[in-house]
This record gives sequence, structure tokens and C-alpha cells, in this order.
Amino acid sequence: MKPLRTHFLLAALSLLVLAGPVRAAEFGSQPLRIVVPFPPGGGTDVVARALAEKLGPALGTQAIVDNRPGGNSVIATRYVAASPADGNTLLLTTDIHAINAAYGLALPYDSIKDFAFVGQLTTSPLMLVAHPSLGARTLPEMVTLARAQPGKLSFASLGSSSPHYLGFEWFKRLARIDVIDVPYKGGGQALVDLLGGQVNLSLIVAGNGIRQAKAGKVVALAVTSPVRTPIAPEVPTVAESGYPEFALVNWYAILAPAGTPSAVVRRLNREIGVALRDPAIAERIAASGLEITTGGPADLEELLRRDIERYRRIITLTGAKPDEQR
Repeated sequence: MKPLRTHFLLAALSLLVLAGPVRAAEFGSQPLRIVVPFPPGGGTDVVARALAEKLGPALGTQAIVDNRPGGNSVIATRYVAASPADGNTLLLTTDIHAINAAYGLALPYDSIKDFAFVGQLTTSPLMLVAHPSLGARTLPEMVTLARAQPGKLSFASLGSSSPHYLGFEWFKRLARIDVIDVPYKGGGQALVDLLGGQVNLSLIVAGNGIRQAKAGKVVALAVTSPVRTPIAPEVPTVAESGYPEFALVNWYAILAPAGTPSAVVRRLNREIGVALRDPAIAERIAASGLEITTGGPADLEELLRRDIERYRRIITLTGAKPDEQR
């Protein structure tokens, strides 16, 4: 019995020795870094900081938010792609990741192959809103006004790598209208100019749009989701307003460097799901006008591949060019 007992003890010790370094390499040995490709203060920053509060303690480490704006998210994305694949560096990105790939740009990373898919965080339809002075109360009324004044109405966009720009360019082709694009570097200034009447139209996150509409500052014309959103059930979709092929939804998600162990990805996905179900976190995210939408790594990969193809078709249809080529 003694040799057999000794054999089991040695085997158990070997497993502990092997397991210890794996755990240390996963989490706890260094801070968890959530890299955000946009400046502080926006929706991505709000979600990242809410996640950091819960993920740090859950993983036994400190979680920090690292804002690295610039280059239409390429700067931050390249940084994460080149980081160690140990689960300690994550990218909180949006559908701009799909748009950059759809443009076929010479990116310093492969948008699919250089990343591990952790999970989706949120979705949000956009809302087409108008300044009250325009006089349009519905989407068909806006189209009528635009057709009567070609090249006179203006639209505040966030650059050609944004779903706001591509979505409206797509709509312009469907509606056969000529509206001037006015690009902004950030949504804050675009909203200020819309509220001030310097521009007539914009696409903004539905939750923010309905708040401004209820305050009488803008008119909500339509939402871009396939069906009406619970955030604003009274606002019709673009599809039901006469353009059935139109549907566009903004999303946030977490990516990690390619090669991150599947066990680490699964744990991150699980802990993120727990964090998003926390009532305080859910309330903060809802206050940003976003809807929590979770899923597994495979779901996120499917979403990204599908959106790359969707935006590729929109770019081909509209002839849109990336900002540096406009």
C-alpha cells in the first residue's frame, strides 16, 4: 500500500505544481487592462469603467481602463493585437472594427485572425433625429423636404468609419436624396451643433435620441433596428417607414489577442456576463442608452464576420471612402 500511496501523492503534487503557474499566468500577476479606442467620456468608456469595477475583484487583480484614441480605433487595436495572449489585455471595441476591415484598408493586424473573441456586451440602434426647425415630424416628411431642396439640408456624421456615416449614406441612396455630410471628430460637438440648429439631421444612439426628443430639443424620425426598440417603442423603424431593406445596429464587444487560451476566454466571458447582470452596472449602461446583449465567443465571431460583409456591401453601394481618402 505504501508505494501506491506514494505514487498518488506524487501525482497530486505534480498536478498542483502544474496548476499553480497556469493560474498565475492567467490573472493576478499583473493588472487587467481594458483598452478603449476612444477618448474618455463616451459610451465605450462608461461600459469599460463599469466592467473594470467588477472584473478586477472577480479575477483577483486590479482592472484599469486604458483609453488610446486615434486612427479610427487602429492605434488601440494594434496595441492589443501585439500584446501577450494571457488574458490580461483586452480590447473594448465597436462595429468600427468591422467597418475598418470592410474598407479593405492596409491594417497593421488581421481583424479576424489576430484576435480571440471573448463576447458581446451591448447593442444599440441608432436614431435619426432632426432639429425642430426643419419642420419634419416623420421620416417621409423629411425625405419630401430633402427632395425639394437638394444639397440644402445637412447631416452631422462622425467620419466615414462610423456606422452613423455609412448608415445615412446608405439611406440617402435608398431614399434618393442629396443631403450634405458634415463630419465631426466626436459625437459631443455633433450633438451640440444639432441642438443649436447648425445642422439639420444626425444619427445618434437611440437612448440619447429619445431623451432629447422628450425634452423637445429634437424630433425622433426613425430608429435603425429591424424592429422597434424598447427604449423608444413609439418611434417607427426606418424599415417600416418605407425602406424595408434597411437595418443597422451598433454594438460593443470584447476581444483579446489571438492565442489567448480557451479556458481564459471562457472565464472572461463568464465573469463579464456576471458583471453585466449586476443591477448597478446594468443601470449605468442603460443610462448611456445601450442595451445589454451577451453571448459566447462563437456568437461574437459570427457577428463580426456578418457585419464585415454587411458594411462591405454598403461601402460598395455608396462609394464611401475612408477619411484619409475623402
